Amino acid sequence: GDAEALYNLNTSYDIGCGFRNDHENAAHWYRTAAEQGYACTQFNLGACYQNRRAVSKDDERAVQWYRKAAQQGDADAQCNLGLCYENGSGVGKDEKEAVQWYRKSAEQESAAASSNLGWCYEQGHGLGKDAWQAVRWYRLAAELGNARAQCNLAVCYEQGRGVDKDEEQAVLWYRVAAEQGDTNAQFN
Repeated sequence: GDAEALYNLNTSYDIGCGFRNDHENAAHWYRTAAEQGYACTQFNLGACYQNRRAVSKDDERAVQWYRKAAQQGDADAQCNLGLCYENGSGVGKDEKEAVQWYRKSAEQESAAASSNLGWCYEQGHGLGKDAWQAVRWYRLAAELGNARAQCNLAVCYEQGRGVDKDEEQAVLWYRVAAEQGDTNAQFN
């Protein structure tokens, strides 16, 4: 059948829209559409394997499906594949490879990947430490609404890392992150 129609059907099963919530049926249809090469479904099937949703947890299979979707340009899959490499989940730990996948996703304005890339620059994971680049990626993620990046950007302003020290900007970003429920920001 048509992969996009299968994707829509399995999403309906997955979230219970028009059907009772049925993760097992969703996983079946995700697999059917994923095998036809539909990137969104490949990403969702990877998430099913990674999060033990209607299938046995299998991080290696999650990586396989994330990689298929990521190679087609799916930003969410690229970000999750980066996380797998960063944490050694289903694949050997490789921070340089993680950075490459984060960058591909961040270049598509993925807030999560931009935040992760900022963290890699700040900590020197997979590349040299670069506070200015950390701020650059945190700012992009913060402007896209990522609460963790908003808090990290606030810390950079508060401490003058990668930017001139600016308490007003620090307070502003702490407040924005706190309003989204970021607990670290709520205590600053």
